[in-house]
Amino acid sequence: MSLDLYSGIELLTKIKNGELDHAPMASTIPMKLTQVEHGRVVYEVTPQAEHLNIQGGVHGGFCATVLDSVTGGAAHTLMTKGQRFSTVDLSIKMIRPMQVGKTYYGIGSLINAGRTLVITEGKIINAEDKIFATGTATLMIINR
Repeated sequence: MSLDLYSGIELLTKIKNGELDHAPMASTIPMKLTQVEHGRVVYEVTPQAEHLNIQGGVHGGFCATVLDSVTGGAAHTLMTKGQRFSTVDLSIKMIRPMQVGKTYYGIGSLINAGRTLVITEGKIINAEDKIFATGTATLMIINR
């Protein structure tokens, strides 16, 4: 599949609707895209036993990957056909431990979009809106 066939929001909407497959990373870190709109995405995420660290907690890399995906997803909704982006900076804070088998929501939203840089934020919350991790990202737009 060529990314040049769709705008970012078209591509993500097709993934959300099951018309296109999620990225392969979504099988490593279980993520399902559930909402897509201009400047905002929501993924359902559920850590499993294979995401535990040596201490028995959900590995920080799980949170980092989810936050990278949602902050990038928010930026992706802005891309036109042929545009891509790359993460320049990702800063995360893990606030409380996540639990295996529980479903959380990774939410990415736009802070600012310029000509070459996009700034987004993300958070991982539970169904009660309790925050488990937050992050911000700077992404560079790449025109083909």
